[in-house]
Amino acid sequence: MTDEEVKTKLLAGDEQFFDQLIDQYSKLLWAVAATILTVKNSNQQMDIEEVISDVFLRLWQQPEKYKPKKGSLKSYLVIMTKSLALNKLKGKSRHQHEDIGEVNELYLSETAQKDEDIAWQDLYDAVMKLEEPTRRILIMRFFYEMKPSEIQKQLGLSSKEVDNRLYRGKKKLHEFLEYQDFINEVNSCE
Repeated sequence: MTDEEVKTKLLAGDEQFFDQLIDQYSKLLWAVAATILTVKNSNQQMDIEEVISDVFLRLWQQPEKYKPKKGSLKSYLVIMTKSLALNKLKGKSRHQHEDIGEVNELYLSETAQKDEDIAWQDLYDAVMKLEEPTRRILIMRFFYEMKPSEIQKQLGLSSKEVDNRLYRGKKKLHEFLEYQDFINEVNSCE
């Protein structure tokens, strides 16, 4: 189904189609929201559910805001989820007087800038395959834009260890995403 057909069904208020979208995208959007809301959040389950509900409610109430020419529905939903999750986290952070910064990119810095067609799910899967504390260090650095010195203090690690884990983690992500991109290409040729 093309993105234009998706938009037509959304504008028509096709409830059965909308239920299919919820089934199709819920896990992905859950992963996006969880990536943002689990680092510093004790009410993560409820907050994640609220963000996902808000995303689908906005899509249902305002389907005209989705512009197929600008990107796929999947990208639109991921960006909206990320934005709402960041807003939720910022609201909580204001109460704690913390400033975690704003994530301006959909993909990890240098690793994915050249591979803009990599799906968010592939990136999430790659990050989640990393061992701790490398996973947490990458999330803090690239999703929360924390400086290595801040990460070092928060995790109680040496600056050398943080730098090494950032380097190795980015290298592993790059390798995994290149492999995943290759697999996706092979699958699209079948």
